[in-house]
Amino acid sequence: MGDIVVLAVKGLLGGVLVVVFSLLSEALRPKSFAGLFGAAPSIALGALTVTAVTRSPAVAREQSLAMIVGAAAMILYCAAAIPSVDRLGALRGSFVAIGVWFAVALVGYFVLLAP
Repeated sequence: MGDIVVLAVKGLLGGVLVVVFSLLSEALRPKSFAGLFGAAPSIALGALTVTAVTRSPAVAREQSLAMIVGAAAMILYCAAAIPSVDRLGALRGSFVAIGVWFAVALVGYFVLLAP
C-alpha cells in the first residue's frame, strides 16, 4: 500500500472514530468527563488499526505499548504538577512535572520497548 493511501486511510478512519467518540461523549454526564473521549483516543485507535493492517501485529503491539507508557507518564505528570506548581510556582513546578514525565517515559521505554 502506498504512503499516500495509508495516510488517507489513517485520516479517514481517525475522522470516523472522532465522530463516534464525540457521539459517545455527548451521552456522558458530567460534560467535563466527556473530554476524555476527545481526539486522542480515536486517532490512536485509527493509527493502531492501520498499522496492524499495513505492517504487522508486532509493530502495532509496540505502538500500543508506547501509548500505554505515554499515558502512564502523563498521569504521573499531572499528579506531580498539582503539588509542584502549588509549592514552587508555575515555571519551576512545571519543570519538575516535566522531569517526572520524562523519567517515567524513559524508564518505560527501557523496560518495555528497548531492543
